[in-house]
Amino acid sequence: MRWLLPTRSLFWRAFLTFWSAMAIILVSGMLFTAAVAWYRINSLDGLNPASLTHDAEQVARIHGEDGLQRWVEAMDQRYSALKIYILDANDSEILGRTLPARMHDWLTAYRAASDRPTQAELLAPETSGQRVSWWQPQLLVLPDGSERLMLFLPFDSSHWEVLGLSPVALALLLFALAVTAPFCWALTRHVTAPLTQLRHTTHALAAGDLDAHTPAKLAGRKDELGLLARDFNAMADRLKAVVDTREQLLHNIAHELRSPLARLRLASELARRKDERQDVQLDRIERECERLDALVGSTLRLARLGALPEPRDLLDLTDIVSAVVDDARFEAGEQQVRIVWDPQAPVSIIGDRDSLSSAIENVMRNALRFAPAHSAIRVRLLDSADVVCVEIEDRGPGVSQEDLESLFEPFFRAASGANTPGSGAGLGLSIAQAAVAAHKGRIRARNVSPQGLSVRIELPREARPPLPTGRPTGIRT
Repeated sequence: MRWLLPTRSLFWRAFLTFWSAMAIILVSGMLFTAAVAWYRINSLDGLNPASLTHDAEQVARIHGEDGLQRWVEAMDQRYSALKIYILDANDSEILGRTLPARMHDWLTAYRAASDRPTQAELLAPETSGQRVSWWQPQLLVLPDGSERLMLFLPFDSSHWEVLGLSPVALALLLFALAVTAPFCWALTRHVTAPLTQLRHTTHALAAGDLDAHTPAKLAGRKDELGLLARDFNAMADRLKAVVDTREQLLHNIAHELRSPLARLRLASELARRKDERQDVQLDRIERECERLDALVGSTLRLARLGALPEPRDLLDLTDIVSAVVDDARFEAGEQQVRIVWDPQAPVSIIGDRDSLSSAIENVMRNALRFAPAHSAIRVRLLDSADVVCVEIEDRGPGVSQEDLESLFEPFFRAASGANTPGSGAGLGLSIAQAAVAAHKGRIRARNVSPQGLSVRIELPREARPPLPTGRPTGIRT
């Protein structure tokens, strides 16, 4: 539900921007229409229903119905907040207008009353102090003696009626455009400016600038664009690390191939002499070929692990560790080294059997390589709610603290094992690290007291986001 927070979601920013603009338009429109309506209503302050009735009576007596029509039109143009309707005997309005619904109720009540004025009263001279109400229908007598009924509808200009006037509607439309335009520009700029920065960074990355990153201000945002910028920076860092690793790998491979190739060249030159040492040189050529084959095979294996698809098989880690320990015990017996392993109950994990076996086997062979005779290698399987750990501990010489920082790098060999027979090309633990990383886990090592090295492989029980990245603490290769 974090996306619902206004500071973390573009949806809320767009939502609040839209409704802020609508609120400004609505409030301003209401104030504007109310001001216009109030101005129109104030124009009635100088009017009196009695004087208007007297004027209408005079016009009716002198000019008849035509005069009343001209008088009503003039009043309608002069006082927009006052409507005057004059009805004949058939309730038809003299200007042909439709009566509002409320006036029909007034007519019904008027006709039902018993105290209506008579025609004689209407023809009598006006008396002083005559009281006339806005809401009371008034009878008018024409020169031919026919009657007309006059009704007032004052203060009928509501806040919304003024919207029907074309100038007012045009003014409100222009005002709405003036308000929404800067809001829309600000919202668009809020979204497009970061995308433009991200596009420029993408072009720089595509052009080969692997150090290209989004601006810190963009990466520090808390909304979706900030998340995208941080993900892009993480992708750029990962891409740079992969390219740097591949370049370093190629450099190391070229460096490692030079030595056996040089020895092969020298051995082949010596073998051409066909002296008593020819068999020795041929044996050396065979050993160097085997070394080259193992080196190329390990390099290809490391590259394949880097492109390993997401593991999806359900495995028993106890069974995998037991199989690796059983194979290692044959070699350990010749070295007079014991492997202490107590199989536990099955431990389920999502993973790839071959790569996990390879990782554990490389760590085990590393321990066997440095374990002194008559010592023991302890293998433990630690099970928790989220993480499963395989720990392999030997009693070898350990490694220096300086070497621990680089031991997972391909072709690296610690000073304590560089001259050890069978120390290999330095790819074993790099392969182990690649296999563990493919399972979104991590591998760590530490020196133990009084002597030895403990290697810990941590694997998540199920597929989930990777553990926090960082240079792992290395082990010997």
